[in-house]
Amino acid sequence: MSDKRKVKEIISKISKQKRRVASNLGKKVEKNERLFSVLIPVFAGLLFFVLSILNLTSSIWFDEAYSAYLVRGDFGQIWEMTSVDVHPPLFYFALKMWSSVFGTTDIAMRFMSIFFGLIAIVFIFHLLKRFFGIRAAGLGTIFAAITPLFVRYGQEMRMYTMVLAIVMAATYFLSLALDNAKEKKGRKYFVIYAILIAMGMWTHYFSAFAWIAHVVAIIVHFGGFKKLFKNKIVFKRLIFTYVFAVLLFVPWVPSFLKQIVTVQSGFWIPPVSFGSMADFVAAALFFTTADEVKSWAWVFGMALIVLFIITIVNVYKKQNTKNKARLKYLLILVIVPVVVMIILSLPPLTSMFIKRYVLYSIVALWMLFGTVIILSKDDFMKNILTILVIIVAVFGNVFVKTREPEGYISEILAETFIAADEGEPIIMDSIWSYYDGVFYTSEKHPIYLFNDSVNYEYGSQEPVKKYHVNVIDNKEDFLKEHHDVWYVFETGPSGEVEVPEWAKEMRIVSEIAVDHHTAVKFTQD
Repeated sequence: MSDKRKVKEIISKISKQKRRVASNLGKKVEKNERLFSVLIPVFAGLLFFVLSILNLTSSIWFDEAYSAYLVRGDFGQIWEMTSVDVHPPLFYFALKMWSSVFGTTDIAMRFMSIFFGLIAIVFIFHLLKRFFGIRAAGLGTIFAAITPLFVRYGQEMRMYTMVLAIVMAATYFLSLALDNAKEKKGRKYFVIYAILIAMGMWTHYFSAFAWIAHVVAIIVHFGGFKKLFKNKIVFKRLIFTYVFAVLLFVPWVPSFLKQIVTVQSGFWIPPVSFGSMADFVAAALFFTTADEVKSWAWVFGMALIVLFIITIVNVYKKQNTKNKARLKYLLILVIVPVVVMIILSLPPLTSMFIKRYVLYSIVALWMLFGTVIILSKDDFMKNILTILVIIVAVFGNVFVKTREPEGYISEILAETFIAADEGEPIIMDSIWSYYDGVFYTSEKHPIYLFNDSVNYEYGSQEPVKKYHVNVIDNKEDFLKEHHDVWYVFETGPSGEVEVPEWAKEMRIVSEIAVDHHTAVKFTQD
């Protein structure tokens, strides 16, 4: 027997053995479905949890600082302050309740995002299980849990994992409603779905793109709008569902309209371009910008996308009608929100193209990675895709772990706290650094802002005017009471100390400099 033939036989035996092991494992999972329906979400949740806690103590940045500052007020004040900003209030209400129970430290408040991430994982699993069985649900849920962008926003006290949980719950209940559209229990599912639609809109306006995707999925599900319209019972229930959802959102509509005008009058988001699209793909795969992804990492990422497209086309062709419809359902959730966001970001409208706003679409893509691998009959392609997904996930989560923080204020404050005497005031140079810094204020190391340094031109500054936490109105009297003060400012290109007008007659006695900020101690002679 030739050496080539021996090698072929060995490879054949290994392949058969591997298929036998996979088959036996699959049978055990299906046989013990109840047990694995608990174990798989728990395992996926632990993966997400472990990856998310790696950055929980990094410095907070403006968006998080705004969240933390806003929930210092009561619910009425939160309503009032969010109405002049750009987001609805439900997330802030939830964060207020969460912080009342678990505290206001960075870890405690960021943990709410992990909590909603875990809820999202449960609904992801049960959605995939309903659609494609427990094996596809297992791998799809695990891949969803290690999605780099999902892990990243599990580390931040913002609303993105809450939106993800709402969208995944809504997608699950909509699937139940559509499968029972003409039955009595179908009404219950439509009502739950309507409530979740409203909750999504009360949390983040870009959840609306998911609802648009759902409408497209519903039309596809019933074979076109004409057929849906002719199906009187279902059509009436759908009309009721969306009218009910709108009515639940009506109390916020005046504020919503005012915020839309504010955003469209000019916002910080750059216009859609080839570069921003490349950054979106890089974020979906690796959580970073396109220019930060090494060329060899791009090879793995592009190979994954190309092979995934080839595989999903082949898998789709071989599925029964029901599975085809369900694959379409997930694909619509991946594609439609991104397309809508791009269209609404084109001139003459102001750009709103931000990756985190459609986190649910990116997570749905990773759900599809796992689902397609299980549904595929091509063992070679399954193995290659699995390896590629794992490699890309590892690269992406390393980027998440080693990312440059959005803010750096905790670094300079930690150094300042060591050098400062107890009770010495620390004055921030601007409202933006104050937002970040006041999160870390304490009786031992109080952090202040001089009110005359703010012109209050943006809605996001209104909470400072309203709550006035350590905001000094009478600068002269304050400086008379304190012989020594610290001043923290963002380090300029020259690296020189910027002496503010109020400190011109004071003497510098100490200076601390880190990469991004400088702290100076002034004393009065």
